[in-house]
Amino acid sequence: MPEQPFSVSGIQHRLLGKQIELQLAQGFVLKFTPAEASSLSFALVAVRDGISPEREIYMSPIASDAAFVGTVLDHGMSIAMPVGALELDWSKVGLLAESLAAAIAY
Repeated sequence: MPEQPFSVSGIQHRLLGKQIELQLAQGFVLKFTPAEASSLSFALVAVRDGISPEREIYMSPIASDAAFVGTVLDHGMSIAMPVGALELDWSKVGLLAESLAAAIAY
């Protein structure tokens, strides 16, 4: 089975409390509050399922220096990275949304 291009985990920030850490390929890390992770998860599902006509998802998390920028494609999503982009098909977009939602619960 191929390695996942991302990992999601719960962490504790010394001032902001619970955070959801999204580590993408190439060591690109974003830290979200539970509310931010929830919003991103819902947005990913909405574009995957065709509920939302949005062509881009942008979020600048409060605890990160970088932003999540995902461009919606016919076959999935392209997530901007410091160098290049990470391409996810719709099944991986769904897995990312589920992983974010699951991390909120812990």
